[in-house]
Amino acid sequence: MQEHTRRRLLYCMKDFSIWSSVIKYSKLLLLGFIFTSSLEARWVSDSILIVNDIQIFGNHTTKEYVILREMSIQPGDTLTQDAIERDRNNIYNLGLFNKVDVEYSVRQNTVSVSVVVSERWYFVPYPVLGMKYRDPSKLYYGAGLMHQNFRGRNEKVYASFGFGYDRWFMLNYQNPRLTDQGDYFFSGSFAVQKLHSLSNDHGEYENSNIYLSGTVGKRFGLYQTFSGSLDYQVWQVNDPQLHRTVSSSGRDAFLTASVQYRYDTRDNREYTTDGSLISLGIGKSGLGESEMNLTGCGYDLRQFFGFNSGSALGIRTIGSFTWGGVIPPYKHVFFGYDERIRGFFYKTMEAENRLGMSAELRLPILTPRYLEINAFGIPEFQKLRYGLYFAVFADAGKLWSRHQVLSEQPWYSGVGAGFQFLLPYGFTIRTEAAFNNLGTTEGFIDFDTSF
Repeated sequence: MQEHTRRRLLYCMKDFSIWSSVIKYSKLLLLGFIFTSSLEARWVSDSILIVNDIQIFGNHTTKEYVILREMSIQPGDTLTQDAIERDRNNIYNLGLFNKVDVEYSVRQNTVSVSVVVSERWYFVPYPVLGMKYRDPSKLYYGAGLMHQNFRGRNEKVYASFGFGYDRWFMLNYQNPRLTDQGDYFFSGSFAVQKLHSLSNDHGEYENSNIYLSGTVGKRFGLYQTFSGSLDYQVWQVNDPQLHRTVSSSGRDAFLTASVQYRYDTRDNREYTTDGSLISLGIGKSGLGESEMNLTGCGYDLRQFFGFNSGSALGIRTIGSFTWGGVIPPYKHVFFGYDERIRGFFYKTMEAENRLGMSAELRLPILTPRYLEINAFGIPEFQKLRYGLYFAVFADAGKLWSRHQVLSEQPWYSGVGAGFQFLLPYGFTIRTEAAFNNLGTTEGFIDFDTSF
C-alpha cells in the first residue's frame, strides 16, 4: 500500500465522524450492488435467448450431421434448459460417445451452443462361449467383430462365427440414413446356421437354417420410425420323421413380409429412468410359395416415471401371438432366453404365444457419473460412465398354444430385489435374488438391464 493511502486511512480511523460516513457510504454501495445484481440476474433468467449457431467438438471420427440429426435445438430457436437436457440424452443414445456435454455462451440476446463429445472405441473384436441347455458337455465357441461407427456415419457392421455344439456364420449391416435429403434407413442380415433346438423337452435335434433379411424404413422426427421387412428362410431338420417342420419332407423354405412401428422417448436407452417405448409389429410367413401359412404379431410397451433426481418406476408389458396353419417349433416363443421371469430365471418354457409384464423401482445409490483417467493416454477410455442402483421388481408371464385354453394356463410370477451396476460402454451387471409363486427362492447374475 502506498504511504499517502495509509496515512489517509489512519486519519479516517482517528476521526469517528468521518469513519461513520465511510461506513454509511459503503453500505449504500453494497445495497446498490445487490439491488442491481438482482435486477441483472432476473433479466438474464427472464430474457429470451435465441440460438445463433451450433458447434461440435470432439468428433474426430463421427460426422457432424450424425450429431446434429439428434438435436431439437436449431439456429433461430429459443434455448431452454429442457431442450438442452433432451438433446444431450438424444446424442448419448446414439451409443457412440462415453460422455456428451451441451454448453452455451451468451452474447446479448443470442447464444452459441457447443456440443462436446468423447468418442468410444468403435471397432471391437469379442469372444463367444456358451453352453447349450446349460450343459458343460455341449459347448459352443467362436468370435465376432463389430464396428459401431463405420465410416463415421453411425453405420453398424457385425460378423460372427461359431463352432462346437452349435455352428454358425452371420453378417449384419445397418445404415441409419441412406440419403442426405431424407430420413430413410436400411438394414440387412445373412446367416447360415446349424443349431440344436432351443428346448430339449421333446428330444434334441439339429436345425439347418439359412436366413436372409432386408429392412427399409423411414424416421419421422426424433422419436418415431416405420419400417417394412422381407425375409427368406430355410429350415431343415436332420430327421424328417421328427415332424418338426410344416412340410413332411423335413424342409421349409418361405418368405416373410412384415411391418414395424416404433416410438421411443426414453431418456437413456442403456438404463432408462424416464420416457416411453411403443414397439409394434405384424408379419405374414408364407406368401403362397410354400406350405407355410402363418401370421404373427407382437408388442413391447414400456413407461418410466422419473422422480426425486434419478429414481424411477418402470412398467412393461410384452406379447407375441401366432395364428394360421401349422406352427413349427422354430416359430415358438420362450421364457428363459431373450425374456425371463425373475423367480424362474433358469427355467425354460415354450409355447406358441406369450404374455409378460414387469414392474421395477430403481433407486440410485450412485447416480451416473464419470471417472476421468488420463494415465493410459487412450482418449476412448479417459471418460468412463458408471453408477449403482438398488432395484425392487415384480415379473409375471404366461404361455399357451392353440390347443390350450388361455384362462386355464398358469401364471408364472416372481418378486425380488438386487443391485444393478452401470459400467462404461453401456454395460450393466445385475446381481439379484427373487422368490416365485411356488415358494422357491433363487439368486442370479445377468449382464443387461431387465428392460
